Amino acid sequence: MTPKQILHYCSVVGLVWALCTCLFYSNLVPRVLLYGGLSLFIISWLIEFVVDQRWKTKPTKEWFFFGLLIVFYLWAFLYGPWDGQVYFHHHMEQRLPLLAFGIVGLFGLNERHSRATLINAMVVMSVGSIIFLFLKTGWQEVLSPDRVFLLSETRIHYLNAHMGYNFFLNSTLIGMWYLLFHAERKPVLLQKIIYPISALIIFAALLCSDGRSGFFMGLAIIGLMTIIEIYRYKKWIAIGCSVVVVAGMLVLSALHPRISAQSISYDLRYSYWKSAFELIEQKPLFGYGMSNAQEAFDQVNMKYVSEWERQYWTVEHTHYVDCHNQFIQTTLEYGIVGLILLLAIYLSPLFICWGKREWWLAFFFTLISLGQSLFDMFLTGRFNMIYCILLLMTLRIKDDYQSSPSHAA
Repeated sequence: MTPKQILHYCSVVGLVWALCTCLFYSNLVPRVLLYGGLSLFIISWLIEFVVDQRWKTKPTKEWFFFGLLIVFYLWAFLYGPWDGQVYFHHHMEQRLPLLAFGIVGLFGLNERHSRATLINAMVVMSVGSIIFLFLKTGWQEVLSPDRVFLLSETRIHYLNAHMGYNFFLNSTLIGMWYLLFHAERKPVLLQKIIYPISALIIFAALLCSDGRSGFFMGLAIIGLMTIIEIYRYKKWIAIGCSVVVVAGMLVLSALHPRISAQSISYDLRYSYWKSAFELIEQKPLFGYGMSNAQEAFDQVNMKYVSEWERQYWTVEHTHYVDCHNQFIQTTLEYGIVGLILLLAIYLSPLFICWGKREWWLAFFFTLISLGQSLFDMFLTGRFNMIYCILLLMTLRIKDDYQSSPSHAA
C-alpha cells in the first residue's frame, strides 16, 4: 500500500468516525473520541488537497449547494460592525461545520469513500446503541409500563437527547432503504437479511422513545417508503395500501405517551416562538444579526415563560435558550432574506439530484431535516455536522468505492 493510498484511507476512516460520533451528545464520551474522527478527516483532506491537486476540480452543479453553506456561514460577518459580541464567537464556532464541509464539497473527496461504507457504519452504530440501551436499562424495565421514561433517562445519560438520537436512527433507516432498493449495485443476501432485522430494531426503539418529532418522522418515512415500493410494482395496490398505512400511523401516534392535549400545552416552544415573533415584527427584512438576535431574545423571552420555566433557565440551566425552530431563528437573525437563503440550502439538493438515483436520498434527508428544523436548531445547532455529512454523501460520494487512485471531481 502506497503512502497516497494510506492517506486516502485515513480520510475514509475519519469521515466514518465523524459520522458515528454524531450519535452521541454526552459528557461521558471522551473529547478525543468525539472530535478525533473530524480532526483526522480534515487533516487528511487538507493534505490530499495538495497531493491530489484538488484545486483543479472543475465546477459542477453541486457547487451551488456547498457554496450556499459557505455563504450562510459568512453571512454573519455582514452584520459585524453592528452586531453584538456576547454570542458572536460561540455561534460562529458552533457553525464551523458549514464552512468546513462547504469547502470539502466544492473540491470533492477521493474515490475510496463510498455510501455503503458510511451507511453500514450507521447501521452498526444504531443497532449497537439500541442493544446497549436496552441492556443498560434492564429487560425487566424495558418491558414495564414505565419503559419510555426509563429508557429516556438511560439514553440521555449515556448517549444523547431524543432529538439527536432519533434523527440518527431515521437517517439510518433511509440509508438502508436506499441500499436495498435504489443503489447501483444489487444487495447481497446478507444485506437482505440484516437490514430488515435492523429496521425492526430501530422501529422498536422509536416506539419506545419520548421524542415526538423523531417518532412522527420515523412513521412518516417508513410509511412513504412502503407506499413507494408497492407503487413500483402495483400502482393500484399502493393506493389502497396508503389508506392502511395512514390509518396505522394515526393509531400508533395516538398510543404515544406524549401525544395528549396536556402534554402539548406544556411545551416550552410556544413561549419561545411568541417571543421570537414579537422581535421579528420589528425587523422583518434583515433581522438583528446573530448575536444581537440572541441577546434581544434573552430579554423578551422572560416575559412569556412561567415561573418554573424562568427558574429552569436562569438557575438550573445558566446557558442561553434559543427559540427551538430553525426557520424562526434564522428569520430573527437575518430576516426574510436569511430565511430565503436557508430554504435554498434545504431544497437545492432536490434540484441537483433530479433524474438521478440519489434523488430519493436527497428527498428523505431533506424531509427529515425540514421536520427537525420545525422543533429545534438544526443548521445552526449541533445537527449541522450530521446534515453536512449526509448531504456530502448524497452529492459527492458514490455507492461503492472506486479502485482508481484518482480523486473524485
